[in-house]
Amino acid sequence: MCLGLGCCFALLESLFYLGLVSLPLIGSFYGTDVIYRISIYLIFHTFLLEFISKYMGILVPFFNVIFLIALMFLPISLAPWPIIWIYSTVILLTEPVLRIAEGIVLLNVVMRKSQSAADEIEKDEESSNLYKGVILLFSSICYGLSAALVYEIYNAGTYNQRICLFVVLCFCLAVHNMMIMAHEGIISDCAFCCLVNIAALYVMMKEVEQRNTHLTESTLWKTEIPTSSWTTIFGGLSASSIFSNILYTNKNKAHTAINIFQRFFSPLFIIGLLIRLYSILFIVKKMTRNFFQDNDDEITLDDLDDDLVPPWRSPLLLKVAVIFMFTQLSVIYLFDWAPGMTKLFWPSDLVVSRLLQIIIVILFYIWRLYRAENWTWNIWLTPN
Repeated sequence: MCLGLGCCFALLESLFYLGLVSLPLIGSFYGTDVIYRISIYLIFHTFLLEFISKYMGILVPFFNVIFLIALMFLPISLAPWPIIWIYSTVILLTEPVLRIAEGIVLLNVVMRKSQSAADEIEKDEESSNLYKGVILLFSSICYGLSAALVYEIYNAGTYNQRICLFVVLCFCLAVHNMMIMAHEGIISDCAFCCLVNIAALYVMMKEVEQRNTHLTESTLWKTEIPTSSWTTIFGGLSASSIFSNILYTNKNKAHTAINIFQRFFSPLFIIGLLIRLYSILFIVKKMTRNFFQDNDDEITLDDLDDDLVPPWRSPLLLKVAVIFMFTQLSVIYLFDWAPGMTKLFWPSDLVVSRLLQIIIVILFYIWRLYRAENWTWNIWLTPN
């Protein structure tokens, strides 16, 4: 009996994650407005369960069942329009910020690991060859990938993109020169910095290619969500009716939506998901740690607090971060792909946020390079 109930609860719990990963599918058929509404429901469900678990922990599985069933049949039009507007605005405004932060966070991780390896080389002469080999191997991989991406951009890129490639390569030569001149310069840091910048340029090229591939929006995107009266509200769309409509949509209407949905399986989107998830968790952890804990402006590795709970061990933080990430990337991709949804006010083959990402990553590397003598990290860039 208990085993049967456990399996039932586990199955219902999986419905939450099914709804989460279905956001790109739902958006492909119904557009971004429905994504916002279902995402808000999922966040509300997560916070509600977290609140109940503090006072009635033993009843959480039963409340989870009730809430999931309610969310499945609750009309999505009940989500207040002001909340949807605020949520959508936050998602759109934080996209370029998080895109820039991704490069900084990745470079920060590599620079910390490289410095740790350099410290081990100085401490232990016996294992120094091993760490030197790892640094050289990692650097060689970065240079190899960078060369391959440069070749692809040069062959497939537009005139403006080739100019950007030339400028980025000049910056790469400049940072290599700075790395050689700096007392604490490590080649793996410089190699990865160049890889991040060239990869950002390559991703920009692919994003422009996808944006220029014209896809007509699904006819279901024009579905109106009633909000005028209680009768129309409770007769409107719910999560269950949306899934039912998707399953029974005829082939002609579903063709465009399926073409859009297939793009979400590209390596570009999947890698972007993983990088965005790590970046969001890193930033949220830094904010919660630094705003609610008294620290000096600068700390060293020996002063780090190891008692802090990593963000991926916090179910609430992890769930909210994943929901926000899936929502944001799904919406941004749909904005880029759908006709008439993105208006460019400068060359259509360049993406402003990607160019800013390249510039800021280079500036971050230079800033870290000339602050490395004392191995002192800013409080926002520490590993814990």
